[in-house]
Amino acid sequence: MDQLSHRRAWPLRALAIFALISSPILVRAQISGFELNPVDNFCGRWYQQSIVKNDILYIDSGVQKWNGTDVSEPIYGINNYILTIPLDFTWDWKTNIIIDAIPKNETNPSTGTLPPSLTRGHMFHGPADDPAVYIYGGTTFMGNRSFAGHIRPDSSTYPLWAYTANSSDYPWSQYDVGLPWMPNHGAAAEAIDQNLGFYLNGQIDWGTSVQTVNFSNTSTYRPLEGMIVLDLQNHTSRNISTPGLGGDGPRVGGTMEYIADVGGSGILIALGGMVNNEYRTVSYSDANRGDLIEFSAVDVFDINSYLQNPTGNGTWYRQNTTGDIPPARIDFCTTSISAPDNSSHHIYLYGGIDRNLGSENDIRAGYDDVYVLSIPSFTWTPIFQNGASPRWGHNCHVAGKRQMVTVGGNITNTGVCDWELKGVAFLDMSTVTWGSVFLSNQTDYTVPTKVLPATGGTISGAATIKEPEEGWTDPGLKTVFDTPRKWGSESSPTATPAATGGKSNIGAIAGGVVGGVVGLAVLAGLLFFWKRRHDKEKGPHELSNEEVQPPELGLDNYKKRYEMQGVNENDPAELPGPEAQELNAPRIFVEADRTTATNRAELSATNIVPGGVHGVPIVRTPGDDLPTPPLSAPISPPIADVTNQPSDLRASNT
Repeated sequence: MDQLSHRRAWPLRALAIFALISSPILVRAQISGFELNPVDNFCGRWYQQSIVKNDILYIDSGVQKWNGTDVSEPIYGINNYILTIPLDFTWDWKTNIIIDAIPKNETNPSTGTLPPSLTRGHMFHGPADDPAVYIYGGTTFMGNRSFAGHIRPDSSTYPLWAYTANSSDYPWSQYDVGLPWMPNHGAAAEAIDQNLGFYLNGQIDWGTSVQTVNFSNTSTYRPLEGMIVLDLQNHTSRNISTPGLGGDGPRVGGTMEYIADVGGSGILIALGGMVNNEYRTVSYSDANRGDLIEFSAVDVFDINSYLQNPTGNGTWYRQNTTGDIPPARIDFCTTSISAPDNSSHHIYLYGGIDRNLGSENDIRAGYDDVYVLSIPSFTWTPIFQNGASPRWGHNCHVAGKRQMVTVGGNITNTGVCDWELKGVAFLDMSTVTWGSVFLSNQTDYTVPTKVLPATGGTISGAATIKEPEEGWTDPGLKTVFDTPRKWGSESSPTATPAATGGKSNIGAIAGGVVGGVVGLAVLAGLLFFWKRRHDKEKGPHELSNEEVQPPELGLDNYKKRYEMQGVNENDPAELPGPEAQELNAPRIFVEADRTTATNRAELSATNIVPGGVHGVPIVRTPGDDLPTPPLSAPISPPIADVTNQPSDLRASNT
């Protein structure tokens, strides 16, 4: 039997916790008896954010198609939950999967804001020694504004949120990283070993914020140029220009992968997407039109070129690919894994949609296939084709040692529920076999036999093909591949020295304070002994009976999160429109001046930068808990009978 638990991690809400545990979360529809929760009433979910960290699969928000026993038609609406699935034991989603669903219905006590429930953002792993996962960007789902859980677009002030599972405190944190817009539908990647996240291009649309909710056309969007570099340790950011990026304009709907072992600090590879440059003449672009970016070439970013000159923009290279190149598409997913000896690296591409072939609900427009791009040969190899269940708007991650877990996705068939009844499935990336079982005890990854012609090696690695078949499109990229990776202290310690917004570097501040206090103590000791010797030469003197207490360092203050006044030295580049402003929203906030306010007003009297002022608390306005009024009437056609669906529409294709 599937297990669904509803738990809260904040002990201050003990009564609410008891209510959640002792009874199911009910959201009544107009037909009585319809019970709604994101797992038992799952019919489909796509455009969610997800990540695997510490043997846990996190799934956040997304557009959900809700289903129930007393309703013949599914209902579209946002998923106002974050889901966690353990990956530390073997399980089958058909029999014994465990899904923990945590509602996002408590406001941040410091700011009075709810955790966001958005779509088409990105979830970052975050630093390895940080238990939190990070959610960046996204847009409000506007397809069913009468849905009970719908919340109007809010300000873009806090585009970066962090969630800490099993926290003894309020589990959500939010960060103002100094950017005027919150992007969505961009391509993202993460260098976990360097605490850096990257978000390439993307868009703003009518669900972005209170400033864009009145877009004249609901299908229009504004592409965003540049790439955001997020320092996920210090919660700062920079927006760098991307003049060398191919595609002749900012892209949406593509992906980006991080290859750690190439170049001095790793590389990013951007794949696919769509470009629509109408915005250059009429301010906005139409989401129903655009040019797809072919997979016959990919764009490569040398991270080291940026780290060595963080005030610059780094270097992009264009590289042509060969082999059996997949058709162009958007809203596919990718994940990457390396041969055991790191002699080759492989990007797995799965699914997607080409809206030029039909609408998003037309099965002819979608893809159910898997291609592998092998590097450094930059050769495409199809390893699974012509599947019976096209899918788009899903995510992919490496799970365990060699499985690819797919998360969510729209199956391009209106009214039919996803046959992956819990929204996940697994591909063995070595044997190219689909299944419903996560295997925690698998052996290490080996290169698929079909892919070996692209490496010239064996399943264990030993790649002999060290460059593209047709040569390097840009000779500079060869130099990057010939540069050995620098690890640890060899790499640049500063990722965003000109970053804006965010929190102070508490560790550095505390270290500096401690060092200063120790230095003063040593100096005071030397002066004391000098004075004592000098006084002895002059004659005895009587000291005071009052004992002088050493100053308190107050380390507890440094453990608390706070924000010191910062200086914006560099404005983010290439983002259009006015800077974000707080407008009228459904909730009323009493907020201090942004240049002096802190996320949490816990500054001591001594922790003030020169020229700074004491923090002013942000007052929380109560009454923001999610309501549970009746759902809207269904807006999509009746679901088909899924009892005759095959138990698994995909099989091995070796």
